[in-house]
Amino acid sequence: MRAVVHPSVIAGEAAAPPSKSYTHRAIVCGLLSNGSSTISNPLYCDDTQATMRISKMMGAKIHHDAGIRIKGPNHLKAPASEMNCKESGTTLRIFSALSALANGKCVLTGDASLRQRPIGDLIDALHQLSINTKYLGEYGRPPVQILGRGFIKGGEVTIPGNISSQYITALLFACSKARKPTMIQIAGTLESRPYIEMSLGIMEHFGVEAEVSEDWKQILVLGDQDYRSRQYEVPGDYSSASFLFAAGALTGEVAVTDLRKNTLQGDARLLRIIQKMGASVEFTNDVIVKNQDMTGLTIDVSDIPDLVPILAVLATQARGVTRIVNAARLRLKESDRLASISYELKKMGADIKELENGITIRGPNRLRGTILDSHKDHRIAMAGMIAGLVADGKTVVRNVECIKKSYPRFVA
Repeated sequence: MRAVVHPSVIAGEAAAPPSKSYTHRAIVCGLLSNGSSTISNPLYCDDTQATMRISKMMGAKIHHDAGIRIKGPNHLKAPASEMNCKESGTTLRIFSALSALANGKCVLTGDASLRQRPIGDLIDALHQLSINTKYLGEYGRPPVQILGRGFIKGGEVTIPGNISSQYITALLFACSKARKPTMIQIAGTLESRPYIEMSLGIMEHFGVEAEVSEDWKQILVLGDQDYRSRQYEVPGDYSSASFLFAAGALTGEVAVTDLRKNTLQGDARLLRIIQKMGASVEFTNDVIVKNQDMTGLTIDVSDIPDLVPILAVLATQARGVTRIVNAARLRLKESDRLASISYELKKMGADIKELENGITIRGPNRLRGTILDSHKDHRIAMAGMIAGLVADGKTVVRNVECIKKSYPRFVA
């Protein structure tokens, strides 16, 4: 499927879609709960459907229409067939850890792109917890086999903080059901901390406790905890709304509804960034972003890596130099996002330079419409479509069906 975009001034109102990250986490908490939980306003997309499907395979009873009703099993089951996580890295990582709580062999795999994404540090952490694992393909990547014993002992485990926050989230969920407390030691620099705060916050909502040290180097997860059945409303997603904000900042005026002002979502920081660049941002009942002249700046994305593609598009229209730094982890996403966004924007005439750890853009650039490729990456696809709004002539973005991974209704 392809999308054709013409130069346009965007004005109007749009609702932010529900948060993908919170939907994943709410389903997992429901799976681990003893009773029935209700999740209202969930995001239905390819990734969250994968989490629901794997939850059912492990014993959850799930009914969904406008919302999700989920009842967890007394004990997680080891499925007889492979647990195919499709393209969802969150699903793969969380359920790799949860598989240790099942009594039997669990095999986790995914589509071709997911099988290229790393999982080695999480598997090493599971080894530290005396969990038997085996790679069934390339070392350090899925498919992977977890031989669960029905329990985790607990103890102490060390995990790097700069590879994927999803590793830490996976350990938080699994170790909360361990027989004894687990001390998670975070080695090196912790990146994407807001995602870990989101995990801790929703665990607390479901009655589960963890203690974080002041320097965020240690998280003590109490063992043998019971998740209580709850009602949970998924908030709007700042990650997906970032593309709507950018449309307003670049072309006209956009009001985005269904977002909470007080949020743990790190990607809400985009509003402060574009305001600092010069765009107008108003937060009333809605978030209103208006086009104004913007100036480049240096942006540390260590906690907001998913914003890099749309930040690069914004930077092409800002006066001066924009430096996007601490972005090396982008090479391990659905595509090598540093390479993908640099290549596609350069085709449009952007003065952009790909660096080992980031991107430098000199603007403003007069972009020209051309044929772009999504690299089968949902955030590259959506960034390309937003770039097309300010390009001369027609922009065609190929393979945009990948947006079903996170924001199925981005293209009507």
